[in-house]
Amino acid sequence: MVRVVRPNDWEPASDAMRLQREMNRLERRARRSDRAPRSRVFPAIVISATDEKLVIRTEIPGMVLDDFDISVSGDTLTIMGTRATGQDLEEGWYHRRERASGGFSRAVRLPAEVDGDRAEATYLAGVLSISLPLKEAAKPKHIPVQVVEA
Repeated sequence: MVRVVRPNDWEPASDAMRLQREMNRLERRARRSDRAPRSRVFPAIVISATDEKLVIRTEIPGMVLDDFDISVSGDTLTIMGTRATGQDLEEGWYHRRERASGGFSRAVRLPAEVDGDRAEATYLAGVLSISLPLKEAAKPKHIPVQVVEA
């Protein structure tokens, strides 16, 4: 709202109250955006598919494959592990630490039925890749189209 103020119409008290209301409104809006979920789910997961398998990739630097506990149960894949960072500080301290350490667990619902017995996992350059072959029933089926004469 734009208000034209003439020299004789200026009311400092009401203008100050209007300014205070606007500042309060802006502060409430800022507080609401501060409460928005900032924490990201760890580890972030990308699921892609081919006609034969699902491939799950996640970036989890600073680990070795033995640090992971990966399981498939029904339509749920679970990745658990413990990441230790900063253990070789040479009796120093952190100036900045943006990589969290400790245990994590992430479960995701898979978009298709998989054969967990034939699953494979690799870990290269901080990226965990899990290949889950699709069960035969979940594989795409080609449906031929027939021309019908009327």
